[in-house]
Amino acid sequence: MKKNLLLLLGISLFFSACGQNKGKTEAAVADNVAENKQSEYLYVSPTQAEDTPVLEEDLSGKVISLTSSEFQEKITEIYNEKGLSYKGRTPCMVDFYANWCRPCMMLKPATERLAEKYKGKFIIYKIDVDKAQDVSQALGIKNIPTLIFFKPNEQPRAMVGAPSEQELDQTIQEFIK
Repeated sequence: MKKNLLLLLGISLFFSACGQNKGKTEAAVADNVAENKQSEYLYVSPTQAEDTPVLEEDLSGKVISLTSSEFQEKITEIYNEKGLSYKGRTPCMVDFYANWCRPCMMLKPATERLAEKYKGKFIIYKIDVDKAQDVSQALGIKNIPTLIFFKPNEQPRAMVGAPSEQELDQTIQEFIK
Protein backbone atom coordinates (compact mmCIF):
# COMPACT_ATOMS: atom_id res chain seq x y z
CA MET A 1 0.00 0.00 0.00
CA LYS A 2 2.86 2.37 0.80
CA LYS A 3 4.31 1.65 -2.62
CA ASN A 4 0.92 2.39 -4.22
CA LEU A 5 0.76 5.75 -2.45
CA LEU A 6 4.27 6.65 -3.54
CA LEU A 7 3.66 5.50 -7.09
CA LEU A 8 0.39 7.37 -7.42
CA LEU A 9 1.73 10.60 -5.96
CA GLY A 10 4.89 10.26 -8.04
CA ILE A 11 2.92 9.87 -11.25
CA SER A 12 0.90 13.01 -10.48
CA LEU A 13 4.10 15.04 -10.18
CA PHE A 14 6.18 13.21 -12.83
CA PHE A 15 5.82 15.61 -15.74
CA SER A 16 6.73 18.76 -13.84
CA ALA A 17 10.17 20.17 -13.20
CA CYS A 18 11.74 22.82 -11.00
CA GLY A 19 10.33 26.08 -12.31
CA GLN A 20 8.26 24.52 -15.10
CA ASN A 21 4.45 24.57 -15.18
CA LYS A 22 4.64 27.86 -13.35
CA GLY A 23 1.58 28.34 -11.21
CA LYS A 24 -0.27 25.34 -12.59
CA THR A 25 -2.62 24.06 -9.91
CA GLU A 26 -3.24 20.35 -9.92
CA ALA A 27 -6.51 18.82 -8.81
CA ALA A 28 -6.61 17.33 -5.34
CA VAL A 29 -3.74 14.92 -4.90
CA ALA A 30 -6.16 12.03 -4.40
CA ASP A 31 -8.23 12.95 -7.46
CA ASN A 32 -5.39 11.76 -9.66
CA VAL A 33 -6.04 8.21 -8.57
CA ALA A 34 -9.80 8.24 -8.11
CA GLU A 35 -10.26 6.26 -11.30
CA ASN A 36 -8.14 3.49 -9.78
CA LYS A 37 -10.47 3.41 -6.76
CA GLN A 38 -7.51 3.80 -4.41
CA SER A 39 -8.15 7.34 -3.18
CA GLU A 40 -9.16 5.97 0.23
CA TYR A 41 -5.46 5.37 0.84
CA LEU A 42 -4.64 9.03 0.31
CA TYR A 43 -7.24 10.75 2.42
CA VAL A 44 -8.85 10.03 5.74
CA SER A 45 -12.57 10.71 5.81
CA PRO A 46 -13.91 13.40 8.17
CA THR A 47 -15.17 10.78 10.64
CA GLN A 48 -11.74 9.16 10.77
CA ALA A 49 -10.04 12.55 11.09
CA GLU A 50 -12.02 13.35 14.25
CA ASP A 51 -9.84 10.85 16.12
CA THR A 52 -6.71 12.81 15.22
CA PRO A 53 -5.52 15.03 18.07
CA VAL A 54 -5.27 18.72 17.16
CA LEU A 55 -2.16 20.55 18.32
CA GLU A 56 -1.54 24.23 19.03
CA GLU A 57 -0.98 26.22 15.85
CA ASP A 58 1.34 29.15 15.26
CA LEU A 59 -0.86 31.92 13.82
CA SER A 60 1.90 34.57 14.02
CA GLY A 61 1.93 35.34 10.29
CA LYS A 62 5.47 34.02 9.82
CA VAL A 63 6.60 31.27 7.46
CA ILE A 64 7.34 28.29 9.68
CA SER A 65 10.17 25.87 8.89
CA LEU A 66 9.46 22.24 9.62
CA THR A 67 11.65 19.21 10.14
CA SER A 68 10.46 15.77 9.14
CA SER A 69 9.25 14.96 12.64
CA GLU A 70 7.51 18.36 12.99
CA PHE A 71 5.74 17.77 9.67
CA GLN A 72 4.39 14.48 10.97
CA GLU A 73 3.45 16.08 14.29
CA LYS A 74 1.71 19.19 12.91
CA ILE A 75 0.53 18.27 9.40
CA THR A 76 -0.01 14.54 8.83
CA GLU A 77 1.51 11.13 9.48
CA ILE A 78 3.26 9.93 6.35
CA TYR A 79 3.01 6.24 7.15
CA ASN A 80 -0.62 6.09 8.24
CA GLU A 81 -2.31 3.04 6.72
CA LYS A 82 -5.65 4.87 6.74
CA GLY A 83 -4.27 7.73 4.62
CA LEU A 84 -3.45 11.41 5.01
CA SER A 85 -5.29 13.34 7.69
CA TYR A 86 -4.49 17.00 8.35
CA LYS A 87 -4.02 17.51 12.08
CA GLY A 88 -4.57 21.27 12.16
CA ARG A 89 -7.65 23.46 12.35
CA THR A 90 -6.36 26.32 10.19
CA PRO A 91 -5.83 25.75 6.44
CA CYS A 92 -2.18 25.68 5.48
CA MET A 93 0.29 25.35 2.67
CA VAL A 94 3.54 23.40 2.85
CA ASP A 95 6.27 24.67 0.52
CA PHE A 96 8.64 21.85 -0.42
CA TYR A 97 11.86 23.61 -1.40
CA ALA A 98 15.66 23.40 -1.50
CA ASN A 99 18.22 26.16 -0.94
CA TRP A 100 19.90 25.39 -4.28
CA CYS A 101 16.63 25.75 -6.24
CA ARG A 102 16.45 29.18 -7.83
CA PRO A 103 12.64 29.23 -8.37
CA CYS A 104 12.23 28.16 -4.72
CA MET A 105 14.32 31.10 -3.54
CA MET A 106 12.40 33.48 -5.83
CA LEU A 107 9.16 32.29 -4.20
CA LYS A 108 10.40 32.95 -0.64
CA PRO A 109 9.62 36.72 -0.41
CA ALA A 110 6.09 36.15 -1.74
CA THR A 111 5.37 33.43 0.81
CA GLU A 112 6.62 35.70 3.61
CA ARG A 113 4.32 38.55 2.51
CA LEU A 114 1.34 36.22 2.10
CA ALA A 115 1.94 34.61 5.50
CA GLU A 116 1.69 38.07 7.06
CA LYS A 117 -1.34 39.00 4.93
CA TYR A 118 -3.29 35.89 6.00
CA LYS A 119 -2.13 35.98 9.62
CA GLY A 120 -4.57 34.01 11.75
CA LYS A 121 -6.47 32.59 8.73
CA PHE A 122 -3.85 30.58 6.85
CA ILE A 123 -0.48 29.10 7.83
CA ILE A 124 2.50 28.79 5.50
CA TYR A 125 5.04 26.12 6.33
CA LYS A 126 8.20 25.21 4.45
CA ILE A 127 10.21 22.03 4.47
CA ASP A 128 13.65 21.46 2.96
CA VAL A 129 13.49 18.37 0.74
CA ASP A 130 17.19 17.68 1.30
CA LYS A 131 16.71 17.53 5.09
CA ALA A 132 13.35 15.74 5.03
CA GLN A 133 13.84 13.12 2.36
CA ASP A 134 11.50 10.66 4.07
CA VAL A 135 8.57 13.08 3.85
CA SER A 136 9.43 14.06 0.27
CA GLN A 137 9.61 10.43 -0.81
CA ALA A 138 6.44 9.42 1.04
CA LEU A 139 4.48 12.23 -0.65
CA GLY A 140 6.08 11.64 -4.05
CA ILE A 141 7.74 15.05 -4.30
CA LYS A 142 9.82 14.83 -7.46
CA ASN A 143 10.02 18.49 -8.49
CA ILE A 144 10.42 21.66 -6.52
CA PRO A 145 8.97 23.97 -5.60
CA THR A 146 5.89 21.91 -4.82
CA LEU A 147 3.20 23.52 -2.71
CA ILE A 148 0.71 21.25 -0.97
CA PHE A 149 -2.42 22.79 0.54
CA PHE A 150 -4.06 21.13 3.55
CA LYS A 151 -7.46 21.84 5.03
CA PRO A 152 -9.34 19.99 7.78
CA ASN A 153 -11.49 17.13 6.45
CA GLU A 154 -10.54 17.74 2.81
CA GLN A 155 -8.16 16.19 0.36
CA PRO A 156 -4.82 17.93 -0.05
CA ARG A 157 -4.14 19.85 -3.26
CA ALA A 158 -0.79 20.31 -4.94
CA MET A 159 0.72 23.08 -7.03
CA VAL A 160 3.98 22.35 -8.82
CA GLY A 161 6.27 25.15 -9.91
CA ALA A 162 6.75 28.72 -8.76
CA PRO A 163 3.59 30.77 -9.22
CA SER A 164 3.63 34.55 -9.17
CA GLU A 165 2.65 36.20 -5.91
CA GLN A 166 -0.70 37.18 -7.43
CA GLU A 167 -1.41 33.61 -8.58
CA LEU A 168 -0.49 32.23 -5.17
CA ASP A 169 -2.60 34.88 -3.42
CA GLN A 170 -5.60 34.00 -5.59
CA THR A 171 -5.11 30.27 -4.93
CA ILE A 172 -4.96 30.89 -1.17
CA GLN A 173 -8.11 33.06 -1.28
CA GLU A 174 -10.00 30.33 -3.15
CA PHE A 175 -8.67 27.65 -0.81
CA ILE A 176 -9.67 29.32 2.47
CA LYS A 177 -13.25 30.01 1.38
